Amino acid sequence: MRFELMDRAAVELRPQMSDPLRLYNHAQNPVFFAAREDPANAPRPMYIVLYDDAGEIAGGLIGETQFAWLKVDIVSVREDLRRQGAGTKLMHLAEIEARRRGCKYVYVDTMSYQAPEFYEKLGYETVGRIPDWDSHGHCKFHFVLAL
Repeated sequence: MRFELMDRAAVELRPQMSDPLRLYNHAQNPVFFAAREDPANAPRPMYIVLYDDAGEIAGGLIGETQFAWLKVDIVSVREDLRRQGAGTKLMHLAEIEARRRGCKYVYVDTMSYQAPEFYEKLGYETVGRIPDWDSHGHCKFHFVLAL
């Protein structure tokens, strides 16, 4: 065996490097990976746009659904509209649409300086916490909600 540490992008090597894991995963869970490769099960994007009273975009929610899960990537509310229920409404609309799409769960992550208390207030359960995620003392929280 021989090892080589590279500090440059080795994009051309990535498929060969990851193939052993991909082949192992497919062998261990063939039903899931076959279902995941079916175009009918492709991730479906979800965008909920928040407009202010003047019709300007003031934030929104970006996520995607696949199988039983909604993964929320971004929840954003312009500062002057915060603490007025807009974030809660965005999450509730996303949860309603996730149920309509057949989802059973929601996943979201946030940083300690962002909104962990917001998600806890909405009933989300902390399932993970990574200290010093940003190397500047802030934790990353992982939350789930059973729909």
